[in-house]
Amino acid sequence: MKSIFNFLFLFFICGIANAEDVQVKKIGLYKILIDRPNDQDEGRIRIYQRGKLVFEEREFGSYYYLGNRFDGSLKAKDPYSGKDLNGNSIPDLIITQWTGGAHCCHYLTVFELGHKFRKLITVSGGSSGFGISDLDGDKIPEIEFWDWPIDYAFTSYAESAQGKTILKFEKNNYRVSQKLMTTSVPTAKKINTFQSEIKNAFKKEKSNFPYTFLSAMMDLSYSGHLDLAFKIADKTWPVERPGLSEFKLEFKNLLNNSPYWKEFTSN
Repeated sequence: MKSIFNFLFLFFICGIANAEDVQVKKIGLYKILIDRPNDQDEGRIRIYQRGKLVFEEREFGSYYYLGNRFDGSLKAKDPYSGKDLNGNSIPDLIITQWTGGAHCCHYLTVFELGHKFRKLITVSGGSSGFGISDLDGDKIPEIEFWDWPIDYAFTSYAESAQGKTILKFEKNNYRVSQKLMTTSVPTAKKINTFQSEIKNAFKKEKSNFPYTFLSAMMDLSYSGHLDLAFKIADKTWPVERPGLSEFKLEFKNLLNNSPYWKEFTSN
């Protein structure tokens, strides 16, 4: 009798451990279901329109969330889903995904929930979060995040640098905004400060790529000043250290591997 009781108890506990935590959201004719199994093996999102499945995605080790989960200021709230985010009078849905890794990866997807269902974009934010705010005062929020094409390429993850990227809703979809990302050329005083800080950083990191250097390269590149970034590299790279030409070539190749960088430079 005792053995039967123990078996039933273990069966009950295992059933609880494998039970799914299902989150449900209804928006008009749509129903969104997010499955997060307690055993953390597989996450899944399903979207139904009038009872018909129009979208499904599942991935082992992944977690899906309603809204912008990676914006700490929201405290797990979802102020976006069901609202018109881009000014075309069609309600939208934001879903964020985390693949469960320590440094990667975060994704943000925007869906359009009109008479026709449409996935507008999935943004890959690497290990960074996403910002959703109106940056140009037109009452339509943009998506901000950090692009990460050089992560791990020249140094560790902690010392790698990312480039700030902005997506704006234009021509019926989200596109990289060259206008919002491009800044004016830094003043001579600021350039001198950059160079002084980078030279000091290289002195301390004789066999490594200092974050100060990589951060300046990425900040300048993602604000429209790649040529200036390379000029600063020419002036600050230690004379006794080989590999400047190889660095510049690899850096540019890595940037060109990013779809966001390609769009930024092709606008």
